[in-house]
Amino acid sequence: MVQIDVPIAFGAASLFADAASKQLSTGRAEYYFRTCAKNNLFQIFFFSWIPVYFLMNYFGWETTHMWWHADAVTAYPFYVPIFLVVFFGAANLGFLLGYALVKRGRLWTNRAIYLGILVYSGVWIFAQVERTFRLGTYREWQAGVAPWFYEDRTFLTMLIFTLAVWGIALAAFALQLRNEGRHLDANFKAGK
Repeated sequence: MVQIDVPIAFGAASLFADAASKQLSTGRAEYYFRTCAKNNLFQIFFFSWIPVYFLMNYFGWETTHMWWHADAVTAYPFYVPIFLVVFFGAANLGFLLGYALVKRGRLWTNRAIYLGILVYSGVWIFAQVERTFRLGTYREWQAGVAPWFYEDRTFLTMLIFTLAVWGIALAAFALQLRNEGRHLDANFKAGK
């Protein structure tokens, strides 16, 4: 859902800054640019296409049947381009904020941000299941006949697949960044 995709992109980037905290706290530009590049690679290849897929195929669900009343995203020709600009803007702002906090030694403030986004996302989904668990068009939702998400096999398969791709990649990128920091510690202790 776009209402949580953008904050999650921000939070994931903040998480990457946390995972690379040892490297980023050195102030070396190479660590900054390497972490920023990894953040953008994750957002491009493992996240941004997911909300676009659901916008194109399950517009009512992706927008949680809120302000957009047409049956398809094609009714709003600027929606996807604007969404992508906002998405990547949030992803890079999340990294910049995370970097600034890590550099100042405010790791727990940074962690509070991405954990707060996680809580917000859970509340958004589970506090309004009549919207977030329903597919179909806006008119179907208003009429009370929009199907539950688990009734559409294609949707359910893609939801599971995309959550697995996103989650595994997020963990892999964060662990890789964290392990690079451990390597940095070993080199620092050895006097390199």
